[in-house]
Amino acid sequence: MSSLTTTAPNRSSWTVRAFLAVLLAVAAALIGANNAHAAAPPENPCPNGNFCVWTEQDHAGQRHDISIHNSTFEMERCIALEHEGEALSFVNNTGHQVTAYQDPHCDTKADFATYPPGTHAPQATFVVRAIKVWSH
Repeated sequence: MSSLTTTAPNRSSWTVRAFLAVLLAVAAALIGANNAHAAAPPENPCPNGNFCVWTEQDHAGQRHDISIHNSTFEMERCIALEHEGEALSFVNNTGHQVTAYQDPHCDTKADFATYPPGTHAPQATFVVRAIKVWSH
């Protein structure tokens, strides 16, 4: 009579598998987070010294530029978007960090996030209605 011998999986092999699964999940999350900043630039590039916003995702729709070189521009002041007041995609080409706000008065009770220079956001995580450009 033949008998089948089965062995229980080694405890260390389960530990290795669990570790690899966690490592893979973390790597996927990091790659996804970096893609927000490494997205392909729009067809019509945002000029240097500007924060460019589009009324639609993927840098589509009407584009409006906010220039830090404009004589009336003030750093660290809340600037409400003038056109219909809403942007669904943007590029930060100001050379400064920019905070985008969901609230048109830069109230931090609504969503807001700060983006480094060179950020391309083809799909904003919230509707942007105002920005603040930081001098530091």
